[in-house]
Amino acid sequence: MSVIIIKGEKERTFKIDLEDQIQKRYEMVRELNLSSNKRKEICTKYGYSRKTGNEYLNAWEEKRWEGLKDNPRGPKTKSKRTEEIEKRIVDIRFKDPEKDMYDIAKILESEGYEISARSVGRVLSEYSITLKKTKQKPSQEKKKQK
Repeated sequence: MSVIIIKGEKERTFKIDLEDQIQKRYEMVRELNLSSNKRKEICTKYGYSRKTGNEYLNAWEEKRWEGLKDNPRGPKTKSKRTEEIEKRIVDIRFKDPEKDMYDIAKILESEGYEISARSVGRVLSEYSITLKKTKQKPSQEKKKQK
């Protein structure tokens, strides 16, 4: 267990548990506010860069304890690929197999859904529904004409 020991007046000590992220960040912010030492030295002592130390300092000033917590990673909003949209994509594809992901995305947009063509393509791939390439590359068409 990593610990920083801070000595105070009258030789009293205070232990900071570096495994507790909130405590570690709080103590760094406290020291950044109160100490005359260089910010880079203080941040390095707690295992952070000066930039990250400043970010936590600003977060503390804005949100207090909430600002020192880890932010959840990943999407901030619910995915637009709901079960209803996925069913609709598969339905459109089976009714008209020649439609590609761009055509399906346009149909869904006209129906009021907001989804990208790439997302439509992902749904089709996940359901193993792919469009066979019937069009040839322009270079192959020229060779056939000769």
